[in-house]
Amino acid sequence: MVVKEKLKLKSKGLNDDVLLDASRDEFNSIINGYYRLIGGEDKNYDKETSRRLRAFGEELYRKRAYDKFTAFKADHDDMIIGNHLRLFSFCEHHLLPFFGEVAIGYIPNNKIFGLSKFQRLVDKVSSKPQLQERLTYQILEEIKNRLEPKGVGVVIKAIHTCVFARGTQSTSAEFTTSAVDGIFKENNNTKQEFFSIINSDGRLRL
Repeated sequence: MVVKEKLKLKSKGLNDDVLLDASRDEFNSIINGYYRLIGGEDKNYDKETSRRLRAFGEELYRKRAYDKFTAFKADHDDMIIGNHLRLFSFCEHHLLPFFGEVAIGYIPNNKIFGLSKFQRLVDKVSSKPQLQERLTYQILEEIKNRLEPKGVGVVIKAIHTCVFARGTQSTSAEFTTSAVDGIFKENNNTKQEFFSIINSDGRLRL
């Protein structure tokens, strides 16, 4: 039997977003400055670019602010996996996008998420400048803190446009990071079961 339950969690305060609070003219000036930095010409600059970017920033802010992580009571402890979850974030070193897929698996300890919350959680944590390594552990910690499962595992595979566009300019590099905790760390069979299931179609190529 599954019974709906609201988790009572201390919500972390969100800092005001300085750019989104800026005046339209100030914001437009900032975006125009970046446009010129990457080679854009003033005569080609369209103020609609600022409006679109501001709207995108507001969309990311809403993802960070989302906190309706409804959980359910459950009386089973079979592994639950969300696979091929969409990932989009920004490298905090160059402010260039990185993107890919996330796999999350956990073994419940009387609480489970609604299935849509897997993607919501990934979006929440990745909607600001990040490092892939840190992001992997932050997703794991979110699951731990919200559900207190018997075990949890997270795998991220991503392409970084900062590697593609600058420096080494690699056209094929993909980066995989993983983090495990609880029974996933203590029991190698459990960890291997998780890795086997998320790679059953070969897309992650682990």
